[in-house]
Amino acid sequence: MAAIDRCGGDQESESAHYYNRLNILGRDDAFVELVDNPAVLGKVSGFLGWNIWVNHTHYNVRPPDASEENYRYDWHVDGGVFSTDLQFQAPMTAIKVGFYLTDLREPQRGQTYILPRSHIGERSWRDEYKKFTPPPKDAVALKVKPGSAVLFQQRTLHSQGSPNLSGTIRKTIFVQWAYRWLYPVDAMTLGDLETRTQEPIRRQMLGLDRKRPDGILSSRYYPNPEDLPLKNRLIQEVGIQRMCELGPAATRHLTQFLDFKV
Repeated sequence: MAAIDRCGGDQESESAHYYNRLNILGRDDAFVELVDNPAVLGKVSGFLGWNIWVNHTHYNVRPPDASEENYRYDWHVDGGVFSTDLQFQAPMTAIKVGFYLTDLREPQRGQTYILPRSHIGERSWRDEYKKFTPPPKDAVALKVKPGSAVLFQQRTLHSQGSPNLSGTIRKTIFVQWAYRWLYPVDAMTLGDLETRTQEPIRRQMLGLDRKRPDGILSSRYYPNPEDLPLKNRLIQEVGIQRMCELGPAATRHLTQFLDFKV
């Protein structure tokens, strides 16, 4: 929470009731610590595998609102046109984690609403959930204690927030992990992190790829073992023979039990 206070928002957004700041990794090292948090990265790679990186980060701050009338819930799925350009329901390609820093166990504190099982629907929600549509009965408010990390995939329909009628300022950090062949969602400005970051797994999460000569296929589509230290750690811990015996689905699942810090 202190990192958000240090960084704040830009001058225009800070004058509003709510602001959302993108591209935060290069702004404070506290945000960088989240990209290879062992408890979270293990869960994410258990779903997506090891050819992943962080392609989107932001935090938002929601001070108390005066009223809930005409509130803009901004129902959406993540990924932008990725979810509309395809002629079918998009597969799971990214998982976003909300690090909720504020106590949201009481109602009316600006909670995010999630629509359960919306990730397996046929996208009919686009006609039903406009930006100002209040949460339906089956929507679930994330009433979580401070310090909670909530995982949801990019196909899940959710609100940007809800009215905050409390005296508490809601602060949340969001980090999205995706396959390495997906383009960044924001600028992903890293500043001097490339020269300061030595841990192989953290470098993978930050997209600090090994350079390949011209004329060689991209490591994001055709990775070599040295491009995926996350996979290498699993091989070291489990053993290649045992991984072959277990099969790919089981070995992916094992990643959640590893300590990824080098």
